[in-house]
Amino acid sequence: MDARLIVLLSAIGAFLPLATDGFLPAMRPMMAELGAGVGSAQLAISVTLAGFAIAQLVVGVIADRYGRRPVLIAATWMFAAASAGAGLAPSLGVLLACRFLQGASAAAGPVVMRAVVRDLCSRVEGARILSYVGMGMGAVPLLVPAINAQVAIRGGWRATLAVCVLYLVVTALMAQAWFRETLAAPDRDALTPRRMAASTAAVLRDRRTLGYIGCCMFGYAGLAVWISSAPHLLMGYFREPPGRFGVWWAVPVITYVLGGYLSARGTRRHSSEVLLRTGCAVLLAAGVGLAILASRPGTPLAGFVLAVGAYNVGWAMVQPHAQAGALAHFPDMAGRVSAVLGFLQMLGGACIGLAFGFLHDGTPRAAALLIASAALGANAMRLLVAMEARPRSQGPAA
Repeated sequence: MDARLIVLLSAIGAFLPLATDGFLPAMRPMMAELGAGVGSAQLAISVTLAGFAIAQLVVGVIADRYGRRPVLIAATWMFAAASAGAGLAPSLGVLLACRFLQGASAAAGPVVMRAVVRDLCSRVEGARILSYVGMGMGAVPLLVPAINAQVAIRGGWRATLAVCVLYLVVTALMAQAWFRETLAAPDRDALTPRRMAASTAAVLRDRRTLGYIGCCMFGYAGLAVWISSAPHLLMGYFREPPGRFGVWWAVPVITYVLGGYLSARGTRRHSSEVLLRTGCAVLLAAGVGLAILASRPGTPLAGFVLAVGAYNVGWAMVQPHAQAGALAHFPDMAGRVSAVLGFLQMLGGACIGLAFGFLHDGTPRAAALLIASAALGANAMRLLVAMEARPRSQGPAA
């Protein structure tokens, strides 16, 4: 695959962390200006995830009908417009509406990214490319929150949305210059209600595919808890100044990139299933470690962040192999499968992030227990995949 295309796929695959992680440094000053509490402010993340989840179902079908390129370019410009609106919002209600639109338009990024990889690659090669794309995506949650932490200090929380707009304008221009259509045969009936219902039902009936999607849903849910809790824990419970937010935030992002590297290298020696199993085991170990740390008084900041970093190593290994596994059985409707996967993944993230907003008691306990629960869920889904694969691999005796 062309290196420029991998760069572009990394840029569009990072649309969600651009909208969520990039907004985190704005959360606390936004709360102060608009008079929002933790529960209300948490909606600024949850509505973005909800918009992202819902829109993916539509975006995937449109991408199968009209192609990847026009959907991506139009959505990127819409994302930029919604981001500008969020930066100018006069009230919390208007901000939440713009945040929902940010999430809805951002949905095209990862849906198109996964569909393009499926258009061009086999499962093994697709998992490798998705691992490299994941490493590239890590630059956004690593750099943008750190940049926005400084921007918020100097220019206020609204100025952080200008960074988002600039990123999206550059990405749109890259897509227009570099991206050529990868959909070989558009499905002219993709938008008909009967075809939409039939394709969705086909995905939901395949238990092995559902197991892969469940790995993504629960694995991402744990990450969503960290995204939701980070500003409240780092700048609230641990009393870190805003200027150091980006430093602590960078640790789990760097470990995510490390996990992506291990995943990509691992495909040379191990099967995708082995790497998925390993990633789920790392998730579970990290989740249990977080729960133990948070159960004790005086939770150490470094230990908590490093445990989250370990979780991100596991997630970076789970994500590409679970996604490639889910897409493998439906090559003729990659956009729709990618959409269902993304919808359920984001729906889980939005729900668990909202749960944190209501359960947060000012300590790390709620976040740690929710992350540990997500790790357990991912491992349960991985077992479902293994159970569905076992009879097929054995077959009748010769």
